[in-house]
Amino acid sequence: MAPFFIDSDGDYCGNVISGTKKSAAVVDRAEDIAAAVELKFLLPFRIDGSADPQADDPRPVQVIGSWMAEDEIACQKYAFKLVADTIKEAGSKATTIHEITTAGYTENNFWESHWIVKKANSAEPGPKEKRQLAGDAQYVWVPVEISSPKMAAMDLRTRQHIRRVLQALTERHRLAANYTCEVHVHLGRLDGRPFELPALQRLASLLWSAEPTLRSIRDPNSPNYRNIYTWGSELREFSRLSESVSRDRQQNACHPEIQDRQVRDALRVLPLSEKQGKDWKALHEIWRVTSLHQLGLLLSGPTKQYRRLGFNFSAFGLEDERAKRSPRTVEFRMMEGTVETDLILNWVSICASIAEAAVVPYDSRFDAALRYLLSLRAADMRNRKRDSSESKASKASRLGREFSGLMDQLKIQRAVYQGFEEKIAREWRQ
Repeated sequence: MAPFFIDSDGDYCGNVISGTKKSAAVVDRAEDIAAAVELKFLLPFRIDGSADPQADDPRPVQVIGSWMAEDEIACQKYAFKLVADTIKEAGSKATTIHEITTAGYTENNFWESHWIVKKANSAEPGPKEKRQLAGDAQYVWVPVEISSPKMAAMDLRTRQHIRRVLQALTERHRLAANYTCEVHVHLGRLDGRPFELPALQRLASLLWSAEPTLRSIRDPNSPNYRNIYTWGSELREFSRLSESVSRDRQQNACHPEIQDRQVRDALRVLPLSEKQGKDWKALHEIWRVTSLHQLGLLLSGPTKQYRRLGFNFSAFGLEDERAKRSPRTVEFRMMEGTVETDLILNWVSICASIAEAAVVPYDSRFDAALRYLLSLRAADMRNRKRDSSESKASKASRLGREFSGLMDQLKIQRAVYQGFEEKIAREWRQ
């Protein structure tokens, strides 16, 4: 989980990157936002005496004895230590799950300051990894997850810190990532307290409206496009909010007026035919709740499989022990696994910019983005039959334009989102 800790009184607290403790603010501010990243990948080992399946790769590959290849725990311990040592050599603190438990600690003792290295439960070698052969020899793949310490989201030092670690790992190891791997970004407050309810309602309003546009970064040809291997399904399909909206559309439920002026005004862009439609009702449902707990339940699915959706608010719903032990963060779980440093860094920047626009009261970017997204969703409703007749090239072009349009409304530099724009165009054309 993301690195926020719980004090002895059960309150959520934390320190900024410099270690100076902050007190909770009455109003959430951009400088209060913290980010942490979780990466899942595969680390290959070559068995001693066997040929190297990728002998032309200049990066070193670690060699293990045949006995270790048969011992999963020994292999994990060795792999995790190698990764942790590389992070340390890059100038950051790191520890492994085995070191933590052996010393009698738990992960939350290290959330504040260390990268934590442990097993990536969903990650496994796929057909591409299994095809990397040299005669009968192939790699032994170890699934690895690394979780960063929390850092100030908008601080340039945070980006530099993550870049330094990722570059060290990718230069010194033959890391791989496939459809069973993911990149998760946690966003919360530096002092560890939850965002205020109105701030989270604004973020939820933006993410609900943005989900089809943001999820276009996922490869539609991937075996995990619909989250078969990982948890991170669509908020608009599998949350209690989605179920509630579907019921309300049949019952024509009454909704109180939304108190946030920007959200209320943005809804006016919807055509008359959509004034009682899915998005209109969803945003009213979001603004009808009166507690973080209610909001967390509303934005999570009712079953275990859908409790942690692509936009994960389960830490506020407190439905299971994992949620109760977790920090009060919103988690972006939709990005597929990759070992491309710039793509990871830019996704962290995009997620942080979305959070900043939402949690800062009356940010003009929030207003512009929400209006833009609601107009896109209204167009989706008008063109429900479009997908059956739209060519792949046309759809790829449209999705790319819509994604870049959202980034422009959020005032995110093209250099940050261009890689995703190109990814959408490439993968949706296939």
